[in-house]
Amino acid sequence: MFKVQPFDQMPLSWWYSQWIDENIDMDPPYQRKADIWGKWKQSHLIDSILNGFDIPKFYVAGTFTSSLDKMNPHGKRYAVIDGKQRFGAIFSFYLNEFPLNATFVLEDEPTIKLAGKTYIEIKKSFPHIAHRLDAFIPAVMNVVTDSQHKIDELFVRLNSGEAATGSERRNAKQGPVPAILRELVLHPFFQQNVRFNKVRMQEFNLAAKLLLIEELGRFSDTKSKNLDDFADRGAKWEQAHPGRRNTQDDPFALARDRVIKVLDSLSEEFRDRDPLLASQGHIPVYYWLARENPRKVNEMRDFLEEFTDAVKQAFTNQRIDPKSADPELVLYYTMGRTTNDQASLEGRYKILLRRFKSFRDPHAIARRR
Repeated sequence: MFKVQPFDQMPLSWWYSQWIDENIDMDPPYQRKADIWGKWKQSHLIDSILNGFDIPKFYVAGTFTSSLDKMNPHGKRYAVIDGKQRFGAIFSFYLNEFPLNATFVLEDEPTIKLAGKTYIEIKKSFPHIAHRLDAFIPAVMNVVTDSQHKIDELFVRLNSGEAATGSERRNAKQGPVPAILRELVLHPFFQQNVRFNKVRMQEFNLAAKLLLIEELGRFSDTKSKNLDDFADRGAKWEQAHPGRRNTQDDPFALARDRVIKVLDSLSEEFRDRDPLLASQGHIPVYYWLARENPRKVNEMRDFLEEFTDAVKQAFTNQRIDPKSADPELVLYYTMGRTTNDQASLEGRYKILLRRFKSFRDPHAIARRR
């Protein structure tokens, strides 16, 4: 069963009341993670509504029957498929979390000064204007289905343009991999230690790379296509082995457990928002170093701090006096420009491992000096 049909015409005040009553799931598993819109863009949406401009459709899954319980892990009556940012902006405005933009003009009543005012201020001084927002009826499409796959596919189709990143599209795929990635990114390593920008689900991208190389037991290209193929391979495995997810026969679950074990050790070694973890591209190599040298993980951060400084110095020397630059460290820097290539990952790891093995060695220290 799969139908996409207009929802009953309900005003924004009704949708807000449903959200207040916790009937709307803004974060179903296939949904994007990040709240991307800034205050200006949120206010611009309210501007459009108050000035009578059309806004895009919302797509909502109505979870009314027991057959949909498996698709409704948060126990809400409705789940937002498309329109999270717009609903979020509207609800935030109702909560007075941002005002109208300083440039706002009510086009049919320009003498009314509303710029910079919040919803409560508008409602108090100009109730008829607040009523425009309350009574506005958005175009909401009701998605009726008992198939999670259909909802996932609709999400991908609605976001198949440039608005959706590879991580976001991958998160909507079938099979065990997306579910495992949602679990991995909750690990303290991702929540506390990494420093790179996590807007648009970038931590999901890194988690997919770690899971891929762990499941393969070796380095591999980690470009977006390879990660998509990995997720698809997980879906095909599940179709061929129904009912065996999270068992001892599930290679993806076993890989997940090994990833978590390594992340546990890394999280203890690195600092909160560690500057050494500011770039995604280096972390798979660091991960593999910890994986293959579990007894020396407690030395990793000191080593990487010294190694990173040495690489930067070698690059500087290369530009000023090439003969004085350490060629191996210059090579490491150069290979780091193509972070997703298998050859780059393998080459950087070999250099990193060779240097790590000699770390703390008095003779090696003397040579470095």
